[in-house]
Amino acid sequence: MSAESRGVWVYLQHSRGDLTKDSLELLAAARGVASKLSQQVVGVLVGSGVEDLARKAIAYGADSVLAVDDPALENYFNLAYADAIYSLVSERKPYVLLFAANEIGKDIAARVAFRIPTGLATDNVQLAVEDYNNPALGQFKDLLIQIRPDFGTRLARIYTPRHRPQMATVRPGSFSPLEPDPGRKGEVEKLGFARKEYPARVAEVRELPPQVPDLAGADVVISLGMGILKDGSGRARDPAEAYRYAEKLKDALERKYHLRAEIGATRALVYAEVKELEGLIGKSNQVGQTGATVKPRVYVAVGISGALQHRVGMQNSAKIVAINTDPGAPIFKIAHYPIVGDLYEELPRLISAIGGGEGAA
Repeated sequence: MSAESRGVWVYLQHSRGDLTKDSLELLAAARGVASKLSQQVVGVLVGSGVEDLARKAIAYGADSVLAVDDPALENYFNLAYADAIYSLVSERKPYVLLFAANEIGKDIAARVAFRIPTGLATDNVQLAVEDYNNPALGQFKDLLIQIRPDFGTRLARIYTPRHRPQMATVRPGSFSPLEPDPGRKGEVEKLGFARKEYPARVAEVRELPPQVPDLAGADVVISLGMGILKDGSGRARDPAEAYRYAEKLKDALERKYHLRAEIGATRALVYAEVKELEGLIGKSNQVGQTGATVKPRVYVAVGISGALQHRVGMQNSAKIVAINTDPGAPIFKIAHYPIVGDLYEELPRLISAIGGGEGAA
């Protein structure tokens, strides 16, 4: 471990000329860590013509930004981007280095960690700073504690006591961006890139259509669980009926309140491959540990018991409405509006209450 390591670094992704929401969330996470360490938050930008984005990063919480700016870096290319970041890390020696746990973040973080070498804790939902005592290794002060869902129903705490930087990827939706301060001051250092030949090159960039549904961008997420297979009396019900209720609720919210609403599902429901839901519910609807992490204004949990694997994907929602027949369901521990009842009765009432008609499926 190097005593000279200093700074909480954030790799800042950008798309269509703007910082991604994941990057703004990372800046908020980094500010919390940096305040406990009494260190600076340093943004790392790689690309072409990114100086304006550096100013925005400072407004959202960075104390300074290292901008590797070169026309050769206009498009994301993992070999070149990893070289640029590794070069900075080797020279400047940060204490912490954070990436978003998305497709690009996971790709490049692993490459950089391997080169350093250091550990990499992935898919974290919380970060903390604490002292750590290990009988075999000794006492370590002010470590980054990386907290992520375990394979069971627990949260695992991961430590990197002997290597720097301490590297982690953070699941999108786990933190909220800070309010921007346009008057905030910070240094932007523009750096060059040492070009070289690579065994591969970017020949063409094609933009894929946006993911459907856009759970992360929704104001309201209405999620369905295994409870939709039965009514309050335990009798089997057609789950497609519950899905139609969810659609009516979605339509009512969008029409009357102009809120973007999407339909989600638990992992159990997705992997049950219920015939009646074929073509309606799939992997893209999944919320939870191995699905999307969401933080909508309102999360409606319908027939969901609330196992930890699901809660880690939605527990930071601003308001949670839960409908379940079991008053002891874990979901009620975090619900702001718990409704104990038959979803096939309660959903039509909810639709009617918000002005969506009688709620008939």
